[in-house]
Amino acid sequence: MRAGVLASWPLFAIAILITCACGYRPLVREPAAGERLAVVLADSSVPDQVAATEVVSAVRAALSREGMLAPGDRYPRVEVEVLRVDEVSEGVEASASLQPVARATRLAVVARGVVVVAQGAPAFRDTGDVRATVLGARMPGARAEAFARPELVRAAARRAGERIGARVLGHPAVSEPGEDDIAP
Repeated sequence: MRAGVLASWPLFAIAILITCACGYRPLVREPAAGERLAVVLADSSVPDQVAATEVVSAVRAALSREGMLAPGDRYPRVEVEVLRVDEVSEGVEASASLQPVARATRLAVVARGVVVVAQGAPAFRDTGDVRATVLGARMPGARAEAFARPELVRAAARRAGERIGARVLGHPAVSEPGEDDIAP
């Protein structure tokens, strides 16, 4: 009985070698350890160019701090998509003319990033939607508010880009509601 098992062992080993050496390679190539990533803006659904620029530059800054930033737009790269800018009134008070006025503005930028290793290849890593919020106090007068809004957009976009960069790098992130509600 034992002689039969030992005689079939070489055939079993040959079958395993043939199966393992079939030429199988993964369809999606992972970035190699230490490989650098370029960052590009794939799409922006917001008319505010400041938001898109700040998100991309913050992702670049996050990758650069870790030594993972590659120049240009070559592959592998992080493709950033800026999805929307949300603005909500925070608290309401009556003005002298008895019209309701927002006491503050909560502004959020929503963006996402995907790592693509080659042109036409599917996304290797997707950060999902990343939302970053800032809270700005009401400014006295329309002119002051017009100048304050771009700074709020810039601060929220920078925070969203930093979070995308952290997710691409695999750093853990806190996802408690309200943890990012501070004025710039």
